[in-house]
Amino acid sequence: MDGNDAVSRFHEKPDAEMGWINGGFFVLEPGVIDYIEADETTWERQPLERLAADGQLVAFRHSGFWKAMDTLRDRRDLEDLWASGSAPWKRW
Repeated sequence: MDGNDAVSRFHEKPDAEMGWINGGFFVLEPGVIDYIEADETTWERQPLERLAADGQLVAFRHSGFWKAMDTLRDRRDLEDLWASGSAPWKRW
């Protein structure tokens, strides 16, 4: 990403690599459909790589707490944080 949050290059990193991650939500314009070739297209590969190369991808840098909830273990970890009273997202 450059100073204006434009993404100049996108690649899905291996699990062990550190750096910014792709997580959260996408806000898309209808023309993005042209970057998807088939049902089997992997979003994090061709479409995002091509959008970045074409100067059509920007990102919001979030430096606060974030954790995926993709597995039952992730869910349990987040529930444990909540139950302990130390959940970073709890505001009241």
